[in-house]
Amino acid sequence: MRIHYPLRNSEPPARPLAPIARVAQAGLLTIAVTGTSLAQEPGQADIVVTLPTVRVEADRDSATGPVSGYVAERSLTGTKTSTPITEVPQSISVIGRDELDDRGALSVVEALRYVPGVASQTYGADIRGQDDWINLRGFSGYGTSLYQDGLRMNTNAGTFASQRSESYGLERIEVLRGPTSVLYGKGDAGGIVNRVSKRPAADSPREIEVQIGNEDRRQLAVDVGGALDQEERILYRIIGLGMNADTQDRYASGDEVSNTRRYLAPSLTWKPTPDTSLTLLSEFLRDRNDGFAFRYAPPGASTRKSASLLEGEPGYSGFDQYQATVGYLFEHKLSSAWTLRQNTRLSEVDVTYRRIMSLSLEDDGRTMQRQVRKFKDENQQIAIDTQVEGQVKTGSIAHTLLFGLDAERQNNARRVYTGETGPLDIYDPVYGQPVTVSPIADFDDSKQRLRQLGLYVQDQIKLTPHWLITLGGRMDWTTLRSLDRLTETDTTQRDNKFTKRLGISYLTGTGWTPYFSYAESFLPTVGRDADNTPFKPTEAKQYEVGLKFTPDNGRSLYTVALYDLRKTNALTVDTTNPDYQTQNGAVRSRGIELEAKAALAPGMDLIATYTYGAVKITDSNGPDKGKVPTATPKQMASAWLNYRLPDSVLRGLGIGIGVRYVGSVYNDEANTWKTPSFTLFDAALQYDTGPWRFALNVQNLADKEYVATCYQSVGDGSQCQYGQERTVVLNARYRF
Repeated sequence: MRIHYPLRNSEPPARPLAPIARVAQAGLLTIAVTGTSLAQEPGQADIVVTLPTVRVEADRDSATGPVSGYVAERSLTGTKTSTPITEVPQSISVIGRDELDDRGALSVVEALRYVPGVASQTYGADIRGQDDWINLRGFSGYGTSLYQDGLRMNTNAGTFASQRSESYGLERIEVLRGPTSVLYGKGDAGGIVNRVSKRPAADSPREIEVQIGNEDRRQLAVDVGGALDQEERILYRIIGLGMNADTQDRYASGDEVSNTRRYLAPSLTWKPTPDTSLTLLSEFLRDRNDGFAFRYAPPGASTRKSASLLEGEPGYSGFDQYQATVGYLFEHKLSSAWTLRQNTRLSEVDVTYRRIMSLSLEDDGRTMQRQVRKFKDENQQIAIDTQVEGQVKTGSIAHTLLFGLDAERQNNARRVYTGETGPLDIYDPVYGQPVTVSPIADFDDSKQRLRQLGLYVQDQIKLTPHWLITLGGRMDWTTLRSLDRLTETDTTQRDNKFTKRLGISYLTGTGWTPYFSYAESFLPTVGRDADNTPFKPTEAKQYEVGLKFTPDNGRSLYTVALYDLRKTNALTVDTTNPDYQTQNGAVRSRGIELEAKAALAPGMDLIATYTYGAVKITDSNGPDKGKVPTATPKQMASAWLNYRLPDSVLRGLGIGIGVRYVGSVYNDEANTWKTPSFTLFDAALQYDTGPWRFALNVQNLADKEYVATCYQSVGDGSQCQYGQERTVVLNARYRF
């Protein structure tokens, strides 16, 4: 049942949620297929007595469970098997719950600020909750990089209806950099960001959390779970959150730009036998805010925020998103060597987005004509991934085999309405002018349907105790149908592609692991250009060499990676049609990434990263040929140190300090206009006492004003996106 919140500017989503019973039916079908195994008499009763100990140890070291401290030992994202991070022949970073809490990250993009190779919030502080406004090794992650629990999220670069994440509902965030299509089929050249949901466990925390902060932020969150029976076969978890806040933007009239979120994530795990588990996951999210703050700076004015004005209208401008997802994670151990898994998710995202932007500047140099747009976007998706994993030996050689079949169906619809409103005096703006919107979708009325099927195989070969070879191959079949109801054009695009991956690692036995890898990506890009031509698929190839080191205690991880990544059919923003993108040709990215995550001493955790990335457009029909893509910094660095005082009179007190540097970026294709680099500081103060935890987190401690990116606007003015101002949040958590 859909819940509507009586919020300002509230407008119901465009259509009811599609029936979700199909997921339940698919789950029953999966269980029926393996029914013979489930019906067998348990044959391992002699080891039942050891299960509690095994469960606790497995939870601590699992590839999807909580990370103890800042250093994860294993990950599923890099290979789709539970593999030590040092044995993954590609760059991967893991952010666990402890790190998220210590740093006070309020969103996924905030969490990614201390990850090498990732430029987050490339278009400034965006209250629309855009999790994918990021660059990965110089390539935009918009519409392509979002994954959750190993499945591609319901997102599309051609619409605003992209599935969002609530960071409070996540156990860990994992970043796999470089092409990933051999496993995921749709990973773009720069990589993916995989969110791992909190899941039911017998020892799930039971907590209530209250947040208050500047900009009138108020948030209440609850996370409860545990076992419903003594045998711990049925586990549950319920996560809920409500947030109301203003933002750093205000109209000249004094009207606030507000932001609200409602989030609910119930889940249930059933373990009918020691060899079988079924976890049902669901999420329901409603975001309501006053839209992205488009700011206009007059000709000749500085790029300081005080010299600009908001282009929209209080009471009209707004962004309303409703999303619902349901799915399951099924696992059955067929034998001591073979395991069957199936992950499925069905989701729907509905967005209504009302915005007003500058259209032209009159000859008087102060009267700005404005354009009105109303977007109604809908995305429906079902994604399913079936895997069979085997642990086998051929003589002295050990193999971890993985056979997989995944499929995705996505339908999206976009309707764009034009409208009219009065002009704005850019030096003395008067808001509150009437807005009229066309009753029919007269600017865009289109649909797209994507069908994808992928068959993949992977072999992790342990030739000796030292040599590890990772081989992978995948075949994809995709069909993309685009229908434009305004021009009455109907086009269908079919693409087939085979992608490969090779990794060679040498485990020295002393903690050092040098590696080499080659990987490819293939992305049947959903979207159309300004001429209504469907985008061609992108292709990328990467060579990477690196070194990973973990000391004997396993509580630190140091990595260095050098890469050469080339992509064809790359997408960039169409500057003459800001609502569209175009395909520019070929892009090359070369660089080095350094990352250290270390427990330096009891209670002292360190994160340190450095990125140098030389990105160049090597082939293009426009003025950007031979130039650096916009919003792409060449250098980035960050460091975070968190220290919890040892047992003393100050027991339970913790202090954190962080610094972030982001290099300058170009604002135009011709590379004639730069946004300067910036350095920001973060800080934290924590206090734990019994069941209580108090934390004060400050981001951008010095309240430095900085510009994320700018571009030329009407009348020789500029439109700039500003970075996040100082954010102060006080958090109180009680566990019971």
